[in-house]
Amino acid sequence: MINKNFTFLISGRVLTNIGDSLYAVASMWLIYDLTHNSFFTGLAGFLTSAPIALQFFIGPLINQAKYKSILIYSQMIQAILLMFIPLAYFFGFLSVWIVLIINPVVSIIQQFVYPTQAALLPSIVDKEHITKANSVMSATYQLLDVILLGVSGIIIAAMGAVSVYTLNSATFLMAMTLFFYLKVPKTEFNETENDSDLTLSDKWKSYKTDLTDGYRFIKNSFIPKFLLAAILANFIIGAVSAILPEYSAERGGSNVYGWYLGAMSGGLLVGSLISSFFDKISLGRVTIVGFFISGISWLIAGITNITLLSVFLYGFSYIAIGMTNVLFLSSLQKVVPSDYLGRVFSFVAGATALATPLGALIGGATATVTGSWMIFMGGSAATMFVSFYWIVIPTLRNMPSPSSFEAETLFEAKQA
Repeated sequence: MINKNFTFLISGRVLTNIGDSLYAVASMWLIYDLTHNSFFTGLAGFLTSAPIALQFFIGPLINQAKYKSILIYSQMIQAILLMFIPLAYFFGFLSVWIVLIINPVVSIIQQFVYPTQAALLPSIVDKEHITKANSVMSATYQLLDVILLGVSGIIIAAMGAVSVYTLNSATFLMAMTLFFYLKVPKTEFNETENDSDLTLSDKWKSYKTDLTDGYRFIKNSFIPKFLLAAILANFIIGAVSAILPEYSAERGGSNVYGWYLGAMSGGLLVGSLISSFFDKISLGRVTIVGFFISGISWLIAGITNITLLSVFLYGFSYIAIGMTNVLFLSSLQKVVPSDYLGRVFSFVAGATALATPLGALIGGATATVTGSWMIFMGGSAATMFVSFYWIVIPTLRNMPSPSSFEAETLFEAKQA
């Protein structure tokens, strides 16, 4: 599996991930540092998160271009854009509006990078090693995310948020150099014969048709009931992410902000890793108990005056979220027909993804009136609401274990 191409790809991914993680923390902290106003951090969260919705359109665009070129130019453009921040600071004209303009542009470019790397992988790795290569790529991403988010606050405290932008720019330039040395076979375009003749307009029409079919399929299942709680949870997570810089500043500063983000990523990672141990336990029971414990943990995190305990409990509250995400998706993969999987997941992902930027925008604006602590405590209320919601709705309360999910479960639960 380990060849020069894969080494260049994963090394570039590591550098890209370093740049992404440090930038994510530095940009939010810089905006708060410039304004001391959660409305602007909420607006930044909205502008940065909203481009995730563009993932729907990324596939056809990627297939129309050369993978290697996308990787090289995406890193180069991000490096140039991010370097503009320290230059503006040096020459004395840096403002929050410059950061707010650059943030979403960089975020849009980022949406091309990871899907392109995933599309490129089969052409540089032997078929028998693709699963292992994907596992290495995914594990590297998650592990680095936890480590970098955990130490990013310390780095910002030591260097300053503006200096971190210079570091970000350097990491993207180094990633660009590594991607330049990739040797991509001329058969890099993995489109089928039928797809190769389709225009971008045809692919967009096909996508809309698939999305509509996906909606028609799931509207008669239990999924819409599940989505209501999931959308609320993502909305609150978006709101909390918007006020986290201000909340962290009140508890100690940029290093505390990094700790909270690292704890969140760590909790999600732990939840994902231990999810397989709950495969034979009722999904309804796991969700109800897990989210109730999460809500209590989050509540104490907001009440305690001990910062390290607050950080730990905040991270602990995300374990149930990471665990149930894996269990729910695994359950759907078992029972949804293969030709509907992409459509169903596109609809679910789209509905939940849009809630996060909206939560960031509204949460940041609300915090200017209520204060950041009230929004932070809203996270506790939201997670406990999910638990009570699953108790009240029989369809969700009686959900079987992922291992015993069958095709009939999707629609029998609807009628329960």
